[in-house]
Amino acid sequence: MKKLLIIFFLSSLTLSAQQVLRWGADGSGGAPYVFANPQNPSEYIGYEKDIAVELAKVMHVKEEYVPTDWESLIASLHRGEFDIILNGLEPTSDREKEILFSKPYYVFQMILTVRKDEQRIKSLADCKKLNIEVGTLVNSAMSRVLENDLVKMRGYQDVVGAYQDLELGRIDAILMDDPAEMFYARSNPKLKWACEPFNPGTFIIGIRKGDIATKTKIDAAIDSVINNGTIEKILRKWNMWSDAQKRLINNSNIDVIKKSFSWGQGLLRLLHAAAITVLLAFGAMLIAVSLGLPLSFGQTKGPKIVRILCTSYIEFFRGTPVIVQLLFLYFGLPVIGFSPPGWLTALIGLGLNYAAYESQIYRSAFDAIPVRQWDVAYSLGMRPFLAFRRIIFPQAIRIALPPMTNDFVSLFKDTSAAFAIAVWELATAYRELANATQSYLLLGAIVSCFYLAMSLPLAHFAKKLEEKMKRVSNKREVSKGWQ
Repeated sequence: MKKLLIIFFLSSLTLSAQQVLRWGADGSGGAPYVFANPQNPSEYIGYEKDIAVELAKVMHVKEEYVPTDWESLIASLHRGEFDIILNGLEPTSDREKEILFSKPYYVFQMILTVRKDEQRIKSLADCKKLNIEVGTLVNSAMSRVLENDLVKMRGYQDVVGAYQDLELGRIDAILMDDPAEMFYARSNPKLKWACEPFNPGTFIIGIRKGDIATKTKIDAAIDSVINNGTIEKILRKWNMWSDAQKRLINNSNIDVIKKSFSWGQGLLRLLHAAAITVLLAFGAMLIAVSLGLPLSFGQTKGPKIVRILCTSYIEFFRGTPVIVQLLFLYFGLPVIGFSPPGWLTALIGLGLNYAAYESQIYRSAFDAIPVRQWDVAYSLGMRPFLAFRRIIFPQAIRIALPPMTNDFVSLFKDTSAAFAIAVWELATAYRELANATQSYLLLGAIVSCFYLAMSLPLAHFAKKLEEKMKRVSNKREVSKGWQ
């Protein structure tokens, strides 16, 4: 009886798997691919959602959308979280080693967009010649073209942020495929094409290696929706139809975008990203220390209004995610006419965030000093500032140093939040390089060594400084005892 139940359960699972086509895509990437319906945020819409529905109909199954991060699509496919990738995926040589490609279902072109008043940039060659940074979506065909052509590149996690940065003057050119450009830039009077669209390519569906049965079914379904005109109806609905799409009829040719990975270049990029991480960490910690001390005094010693303001600041920055704070600063500051670059926004944002935590470390350290220490200092004729500098502060810093060091080490890791505003720091570099090579373990070990190389010397230095301060304090106590 137990065996029959197991067989029935396994058969049910198999039947369920056969009746559902699970497709993975990044819904946060924006329109027109797949995105949350503005009228009903719990519902996803987009031309690829429509295509998935039609493919499922042809295959006589139900479609099921599985939201996934763009850079984790292939890894999630390998883990079995879904059956196919349907998300504007371009066929590239590095992806060809990891997954199977379906027949193409859309022909795209790349479009270089600049501001309306830009006169220097007429092509990618101009960007390379003038050493102009070009923004694009990370881990995309455009990023590989920029890397192959040795054009300075800034990777973005989403299309919206890229075009906003272009409009605000934070970057001078954006390279995207035409669906993204059509939806987010073409109607913007402040932007224009630098040149005619170029580098045509195709979107394909990604399938797990070895899953020939699924590939055969998907290819047949793609042929069906192309030949019966369904694809044309969907693309016209989303204003994406062009004569180039006629190439899809009875066409199984796939133009694979070549990309070779150089470990030498990869390590250099990691070193560059590590330098940015160090810059962010040290700059943010300087702000945190400088601001944390007055915050701690304002919260405990200031007038009532100052205490309220300081407490409100501390609770706000401790009670909200640092990524939300960075996004708020990055996209909110331009509203008041201040548009700092991403790295400076990250430095300021992390500094403001950690200042709240530092203030509580200082407050606890000063509270740990007995009140009689102040009384003794005053009895010796010391003024408050001198008493603080000579008596209170040296003792408080000894108490505060260990948690300060811990905060600094944590700050090195929290710089990874800067990826949200297109800052190329170490964690972002790891994500992009690992997705390009699928060498998560090896690159992860290398990046971990980078982080350890940055944090361990700092912890060792703090420990030595703490021991030195303790020895100096002990000598003073012994000296006072002999007197």
